[in-house]
Amino acid sequence: MGRPSDPFALGDGPDACLLLHGLTGSPAEMRPVGEALARNGFRAIGPLLPGHGTSPEDLYTVTRGQMVHAAESALLSLRGARRVYVCGLSMGALLTLHLAARSWMHEGLPDLSAIALLAPAIEFAGATWFFTDVLGRLPALPFVVGKGARDLQNLDERTPIADGSYLAVPLRWGPELHALSQNGLKLAHRVRAPALILHGALDRTVAPSGSRRLLRELASPHKELHILPRSGHVLPLDVESDEVCRLVVRHFNEVQHG
Repeated sequence: MGRPSDPFALGDGPDACLLLHGLTGSPAEMRPVGEALARNGFRAIGPLLPGHGTSPEDLYTVTRGQMVHAAESALLSLRGARRVYVCGLSMGALLTLHLAARSWMHEGLPDLSAIALLAPAIEFAGATWFFTDVLGRLPALPFVVGKGARDLQNLDERTPIADGSYLAVPLRWGPELHALSQNGLKLAHRVRAPALILHGALDRTVAPSGSRRLLRELASPHKELHILPRSGHVLPLDVESDEVCRLVVRHFNEVQHG
């Protein structure tokens, strides 16, 4: 039996979806969405991003450029599918913006039929704001610090979810995440794929205002934003997981059958 942090490949349909987890997370964050897509005839691929699935110290040596390259490589592995979709959570949503912008510019990546952005890391909140917008403007520091409890409304502090995510993060990822976020927002005007944005109203990590800002910047001819009233940051694992999965499947199906 594999570990929760292991990559997954679900379903065998002609249309494929790449599912990208967040910083310090794992493919387990995206598995509920992948399972819903597979049940609805899609092939769902959830890779493990560099520096994840082992220890936070391994993440210290990874750059944002390597994250982008890993996302591009995973997308290239889906060439040959009838249609290609991407869904990302938090940092994974920033990587999704990068892929969508480059795909539209025909830079060697498959065309994307649609994208879904879950809690995109555009504007940060609370301790994460300090991590990215204060420490993120300083030279990279060689320390790993604890993150505290997961940003989930259904999390019992006594029984944390064992999904292979890290409970700590290297300080040097403050500058990396800040730069990746700023670049994602700049790329939004190049994104033409139909876009769905989902955000938890109770998100303590990334502010919903960032999703509203991103919605305005996207050049997608069809774009929509849903604020989920009872959810925190890790949307696919939280109390409205079923609604998150339903909305993503509906969005991709509308393109598939439209």
